[in-house]
Amino acid sequence: MIPIYTPKSTSEASVIGALLDAYGVEYLMQGAAFSTMYPGPIANSLNDQRLWVREDQADFARQLIRGFLDE
Repeated sequence: MIPIYTPKSTSEASVIGALLDAYGVEYLMQGAAFSTMYPGPIANSLNDQRLWVREDQADFARQLIRGFLDE
């Protein structure tokens, strides 16, 4: 798997995850469990989320995300 995107918020990560699920893209949202630790200390290494997808699906996943972000 390779990283392709860093969502700007938990809600954006949720929508992107649902979009990838709808098109059968296998992915991992790294850091999703830690991003909900609020209130409390914010450490970018814990609070950031990163989207990982299978390398053979990366181009398709980028197209889906780009379409979502452009709208």
